[in-house]
Parts: sequence; structure tokens; C-alpha cells
Amino acid sequence: MPYKVETFIKNVAINVGEGPHWDPETQTLLYVDPEAGNFHRYNTLTKIDEMRHYDDNTSLIVPRKSGGYVITDGLNISHLDWESGVRTVLASVDQGTRNVFNDGKCDASGRLWAGTMGYMEKPVFPEMEVASLYTLEKDLKVNRHLDKISLSNGLAWTHNNTKMFYVDSMPREIWSFDFDLETGNMTNKQVLVKCPKDTIKTLGYPDGMTSDVDDKIWCAFYEGSCVIRYDPETGQEISRINFPTRQITSCCWGGKNFDELYVTSGHVNITDDQAGSVFRVTDLGTKGRPADVFLG
Repeated sequence: MPYKVETFIKNVAINVGEGPHWDPETQTLLYVDPEAGNFHRYNTLTKIDEMRHYDDNTSLIVPRKSGGYVITDGLNISHLDWESGVRTVLASVDQGTRNVFNDGKCDASGRLWAGTMGYMEKPVFPEMEVASLYTLEKDLKVNRHLDKISLSNGLAWTHNNTKMFYVDSMPREIWSFDFDLETGNMTNKQVLVKCPKDTIKTLGYPDGMTSDVDDKIWCAFYEGSCVIRYDPETGQEISRINFPTRQITSCCWGGKNFDELYVTSGHVNITDDQAGSVFRVTDLGTKGRPADVFLG
């Protein structure tokens, strides 16, 4: 695969760049730096990277159809008015715990999926099996779909929305489910990808995820320096993109034709020249679909 990797925004993450989302209406790349408390909005037309900082863990930002953004901050799902910086809490979860929200995105019906993670004293060792996967429905009701999660991460769906894919990073697995878009119900859990134990030092942990128009899934590997494309029917690796830094965290499709893969990375206790950068990958021979937005 004659792909091309370029550094798109160099060394931008203070801790861990995460949660990229391409907004086609404004040609902007949204992403977060969770432990730093930063939301970013990079305008690809002006080359300006705007930032909003808060004293909470900031783990996702997705456009809201009615205006502004839906975000997670700490254990809250909130509305963010970017211009004023005002946050309005829509829902809260896991109260009384040391959990925080982690990765999330919207499905094709416009509901938001967001999972939590256990308290992490040092990377990558969260409290185990104390977190959950939630949805915020369009009526702002919260539903819990999975529990006993350790580090909730990547999400992806097939184009016909009959399959959903999900990552819990700590067992180093990608799961597949039969999916009902109307209800959000997940059934028939299968382990699609299980990383071999002897690869933890070379491959690291599965992290953020997306899918392409061919219904293949792309998963970033934290401490693995790569994004791997998998066949969702067999779980077999199809191809691999290598990067010049270890902590690859997530990916999304963007650009005018959705044929550019934007990839975020971390900057935790590493000093290489590209740590914490956002990368752009082209010439991949496929493309993605527009990411869904929150309709609540």
C-alpha cells in the first residue's frame, strides 16, 4: 500500500491528542487533549488552531446539529458554545467514582456513544472493570449498554448499521456486536481481534477506531506506532500504517473527498521529534464516510 504520511500539526498535544472529528461544513478538524483539559478546532482553510481550556478531563467533541458542540468534561456530557466558551451540562454518569469519560462518537441516528475509564494513576494502568459504555439519546436520556469496562475506547459501524465494533483497551480486544440502529441495542458479542500476549511491547494497546466505505475497520495502537486495517468478518489484518512516534491514539476520515486519514498521537514520557503531533495519511486506496453529529 503506497500510502503517504505527513505531519499535519506538529507537537500540538501537551499530553495525548485524541478524539479527532472532521467537520465538513467548516473544513475543520476537531480533537482533544484530555488530561490537559483542551479542546482544539483546527481550520484547514486559515491554518489556525483555536483552543478552549477547562480544568476537567476533556475526551470528545462532536458538532451538535442545533448549534455548538456536545462534549465530555470529567463525568459530564455537556453542550459547548465555542464562541462564548460556556458549557451547559446535559447529563452526568458514574457519580461517586474516580472514573472519567474517554472516547466517543455519534451513530447514524444521531445518538452519542461515550464510554468511561477507570482512574489511571500512571499509563496504562486504570482501575479494572469499573467503567461503562453509555449513550446520550436525542431526548437527552442516558442509557448504559455495557459495564465492567476498564478503558472504553474506539467505536465504528458498518455502512448499513447492522454491526458495531468496540474497543476495551485493557484486554487488548476489538469486539463486534449485532446492532439495531433504531433502539441502540447491542447483541451477540464476539471477540473480533485479540492481540497476542507476546505483542504488548511491540503493538501496545488498541485505541481509537474508524471504518471505511468498504466496511473495513481501522484501529490505532497506543505504544504500537501504527494504525491497522482489519477485515471485520475474519478479524485478520489487511494492512498497516507506520508512524514516526509510538503513542498513536485515534483516527478519522476527512478532507473534501474523505480520502485523508487524520491520526492523533500522544506525548506522555516520550521525547521523539513527532510526539503529540497530528498526522495526515493519503494515497490509501479507499476513503471514509462523513462522521455523524449529535441530533439531540
